[in-house]
Amino acid sequence: GNHRDAWVYGAADPNSGTAALIEVAGGFGKLLKSGWKPLRTIYLLSWSGEEYGLLGSTGWAELNYAKLLKRAAVYLNVDTVVSGGTLSVSATPALTSIWEQVLGDLQDSSHYFEFENEPVGRILDANVNWVMNRPDIKMLGSGSDYTAFLDHFGIASLDFSFNKESASYGVYHSIYDSFAWIDAYGGMDEKPGSSFQLIAFASKIWGLLALRMAETKILPFNHTIQSEALLHYTAAIQEQAVSLDLSDLEEAVHKYKKAAKQVHSTCQTNISPDLLDIAKCNEKLGLTERKFLDNEGLPERPWFKHVLQAPGLYLGYAAEAFPGIQQALDGGNYKLAQEQVRSVATRIHAAAVFLESHDESSSINERN
Repeated sequence: GNHRDAWVYGAADPNSGTAALIEVAGGFGKLLKSGWKPLRTIYLLSWSGEEYGLLGSTGWAELNYAKLLKRAAVYLNVDTVVSGGTLSVSATPALTSIWEQVLGDLQDSSHYFEFENEPVGRILDANVNWVMNRPDIKMLGSGSDYTAFLDHFGIASLDFSFNKESASYGVYHSIYDSFAWIDAYGGMDEKPGSSFQLIAFASKIWGLLALRMAETKILPFNHTIQSEALLHYTAAIQEQAVSLDLSDLEEAVHKYKKAAKQVHSTCQTNISPDLLDIAKCNEKLGLTERKFLDNEGLPERPWFKHVLQAPGLYLGYAAEAFPGIQQALDGGNYKLAQEQVRSVATRIHAAAVFLESHDESSSINERN
């Protein structure tokens, strides 16, 4: 998905992304005419009302969750897809591997376009905006149309863009975000016109990501990377809250790590040809993110239900790990912080149990 409304002309924000969306649609159209049909459904979504508070995407997701999104595996977002020459991606940690694979495959093809921080860009953990140990993936907080899908409905999400390495581009949300600006300055430094080449390359990245998610027999999620991220989040809490009892949280994280390793071995390394086994693997890999939702939501903001990440209460768009715990610590409320530790531990434990499940009739029980 990408939003189409802009503050003024919106050449970069959002129309660079809108142009990429149209290119992806055109590519899928050619595939369909050749007789291709995706293994899984792909929705191409053009949002209105983003600049007014993510109204279009949030409203659509809330209205269509039960009918269309209950079993959605992933949401792939772009907003301002080009405003510079440095590639940056924020993602649910379990999607890190597929990002690296897609960029690697493009690099080895005739479709590759050299950019400033190749080969895979700056990768940030979508849950906290921390640069990951892998070459580079951020966390997602808020600020674009992935918010409802990840923060409220627990659908794994990814957002990427080419931007300026040193700072945000100076014409953001202004009358100067025009065709003339993006042509002369919106691409790589001292390379006028390169913005359009980057938009074309972004379309290839986006389209190939969607194809891999839709066509791969086993969904390309890597929960072992997610478990590594949880260990880092826990360590960050430990460093600032020695008075909290984190034993339940640590136990849940280690249980999740063990379950993730087992699922990776069963579903990604030693794949069974049995269709029922494949279906069970995809159930676990694609829907585990839902288990990180708390019915009660975060303290003081119940709409945000994801316990691993949310925009920081005072950070604007930026993400924060274990937001319920962190918010309580920032407010000096250690009683609430301990309650949130138990809540987070419960959700991570539920995710681990779901990954471990061997029940043939296993079906996700929404938010429970």
